[in-house]
Amino acid sequence: MTNYDDKSLETKQNPTYHLVHVENPGGNITQVAFNGKNYDEWSRSFKLALLAKGKLGYIDGTIPKPSTAAADFESWRSINALVTAWIYESLESSLCKAISCRPEAKQIWTDIKNRFCQGNDARVYRLEADLMACRQGPIESLLDYYGRITTIWNELLEYNPLPDCSCSACPCDWVAKLDPRREKKWV
Repeated sequence: MTNYDDKSLETKQNPTYHLVHVENPGGNITQVAFNGKNYDEWSRSFKLALLAKGKLGYIDGTIPKPSTAAADFESWRSINALVTAWIYESLESSLCKAISCRPEAKQIWTDIKNRFCQGNDARVYRLEADLMACRQGPIESLLDYYGRITTIWNELLEYNPLPDCSCSACPCDWVAKLDPRREKKWV
């Protein structure tokens, strides 16, 4: 019987650069394909998938590129290439040629966002107008109507989230006071 000490079982690799054997560059990580018109839906779905895989930092900048002399540079480069491939796999084929080929996933993500994301103010205005015009259709079920209106509410929350309280051990609990006001407005 071989004795293993705890240290020999530990991985020496930074968990930031952890790869699972089923993660491959040809895989689709989201069912939503970006077609140039559905940026909000696609980006939400894609970011959620990356968050679940522990790789969101490659597009939001929280996992920065190490120097080429750093010991973990090759690991970073491999996962950056994987995330880049996932971005391209999630695009409809007609868009692949239109997206610039950049060396970092974050640069590609930023390029797509800058080109296809509507400005927040215009989008919020459109969502609020859609919300005000939202009516249940004569043959639409209550469940379908509620799903449609909830989608608008959720997107509005994404653009206008309730702010976090910055004091530690918040005694005022002001977010709990704002939440019912928001819900009343929605009703």
